[in-house]
Amino acid sequence: MANAHREGIGLGLLRHLIKVSETEGYWTLQAQMMVENNASLTMFQKAGFRKVGFRERYGHLNGIWHDVVLCERRSQCAGGSDLPTKFCL
Repeated sequence: MANAHREGIGLGLLRHLIKVSETEGYWTLQAQMMVENNASLTMFQKAGFRKVGFRERYGHLNGIWHDVVLCERRSQCAGGSDLPTKFCL
């Protein structure tokens, strides 16, 4: 299998997830990633996510604790204060 890095596949899948989530009535999507993961952070920001928080030493990988950035995206067409909303675990 060829390396799919920087081919736009991840962003395309993320945009599809957003579309499906809005069709299903989800208002908020959340993501978290290690602060060193600039590629993921850039991809999520391109999809409309914004940074909303930070956790110190929250992600553990290969015996090392990493800081984590919290991001979220609020739908402009689904959910909200007067519409039914859903959440997933």
